Amino acid sequence: MGKVVVQQPVSVLMPAGFGLVVAMVLLISADSTSFGDANVANLLGYLCVWVPMLVAIGVAGAGVARGGWGSALDGPGPAVRSDAAAAGAVSNPTGGFDSAPARAGGGDAGNGIRSRKSLLRLSIRPIDLIWGLGVGLMARTVASLMEILGFGSIGTAGATFGETVYNGWWLFGALLAPLLLAPFVEELFFRGLVLRGVYARVTALGAVRWAAPIAVGVSGLTFALMHLVTIDPGNTATVVVVGVSTLIFGLAAAALALATGRIGGAIVAHVTFNGLVIVPALLGI
Repeated sequence: MGKVVVQQPVSVLMPAGFGLVVAMVLLISADSTSFGDANVANLLGYLCVWVPMLVAIGVAGAGVARGGWGSALDGPGPAVRSDAAAAGAVSNPTGGFDSAPARAGGGDAGNGIRSRKSLLRLSIRPIDLIWGLGVGLMARTVASLMEILGFGSIGTAGATFGETVYNGWWLFGALLAPLLLAPFVEELFFRGLVLRGVYARVTALGAVRWAAPIAVGVSGLTFALMHLVTIDPGNTATVVVVGVSTLIFGLAAAALALATGRIGGAIVAHVTFNGLVIVPALLGI
């Protein structure tokens, strides 16, 4: 058998980590600033999170476009071997993010070429709608149980709206941001970039068996932490309720994304998770 040369992926964790830290710092700064217009404060809060995340995704995408991060975004990456028989022997231990193995005689490894074309596996299939609805409903049920345990009733930690003024601010704050934009951007970042980046890095270190649980754990923990940075640490009940509920959702969404190899189901789950709070609040339930 010929010599085996394993590709060493360049990690995307640096832009992901930088984007996460910047988002948290900006969010804390915005939360400590007084604004005369609550709508402006709401918009700024979202932008403090979205802009750094999208920049991190863009930087990672630029690396993929240059061909440097192909295998880094698809798990262990293919092994380039000098003999044709071994070239197709690479398998994916999770069945998720790793794409087809390299074909004999091909100039591009299956992982690398596919990941350069699809940085974040932003696709959705009919089955993802079912899984996403199920995961979102399960996570919201757990969150409601946490609210009952922490506050004695459902909805205490949920959304509330004052006197309704149907304008562009209402459309953004009540519907577009929580039901469409936030799920899309946050899932791109936490399940499209962080999850896959951690999975690739752990695998590259040789701990293939632990790659999936560590990646799911880091993705879920960072997602929960992002939602806790503006909560008063002295309010123990709120910290526990929000922390546990977002952690459970983050872990479930990450596991779904890893199992399917796509983030479409995670986006549907996020929309469902948020919608089960927003819609009842809008309807006055």
